[in-house]
Amino acid sequence: MIIQKGNNIYTFKGGDHLRSIWSGYLSFGTILIPIRTYAASENLHIGFHQVHKTDCGRVRYKKVCEKDGEELKAEDIVKGYFIAGECIKFTDEELNALKPFRNKMMEVQGFCHPEEIPKVALSKPYYIGTESPKKGGVGKSFLLLKKAMEKTGKVAIVKWVSRTNEYIGMLESQEKGLLLKQMLYHQQIRPSDEIEIIETEVSSDLVDKGVKVVEKMTFDFNWADYKEEYTQEVKKLIEKKALGEEIEIEEINPPETRSIETELEKMLDSV
Repeated sequence: MIIQKGNNIYTFKGGDHLRSIWSGYLSFGTILIPIRTYAASENLHIGFHQVHKTDCGRVRYKKVCEKDGEELKAEDIVKGYFIAGECIKFTDEELNALKPFRNKMMEVQGFCHPEEIPKVALSKPYYIGTESPKKGGVGKSFLLLKKAMEKTGKVAIVKWVSRTNEYIGMLESQEKGLLLKQMLYHQQIRPSDEIEIIETEVSSDLVDKGVKVVEKMTFDFNWADYKEEYTQEVKKLIEKKALGEEIEIEEINPPETRSIETELEKMLDSV
């Protein structure tokens, strides 16, 4: 979006260029495939700054030692772990030395059918490409794994270490490369039985009408048709504010509450 204010022109920056965020080796049995990973998604949302209400000065967060109140620089800070009140300090070099080679290794644990993986476990997506097209044999070993998964209809479960964390993921064939979907560990998922659900009953007649509404609303889903629209509205709001226009605050009234059966009938009668 472009805003012109007087002789000055301001633009909103677009997304970052696709760049590698991790490089290492994908181990397929005894075959090591040099790879690079790329973030497959980007943030579409606008980030607002916190500012002082009276003079619009930016609100900054300082790193301050709680003991002496001293403001610290990056070189003054190390990682620490407290045991029985004692602080055990670690440098980045010490943590990297725990398993230095694993920080460059993504290991295939095995293969399974994609439907065996719970949807709730799937998280961030990443593209996987070859580390260097100039290295001999890299393309062939990469394509071998890709073709083998396509022919068997299976996905790979992989494990890797990045910085100080170990991750698991699902690797699958995707277009000309591979797609990695980071997975949550089983212990990260909270039990759904903690969710409050009001116990009730629904008559079979209502269910039948609900089924008819579902069938009436069934369509051919096209992912590309869906655009993030709220951010565009925020940009328009910013543009109006930048140009000194008044922002109208609309009153929001909740919709009239009707019976479920009335609403179902209304949806079935609508064109």
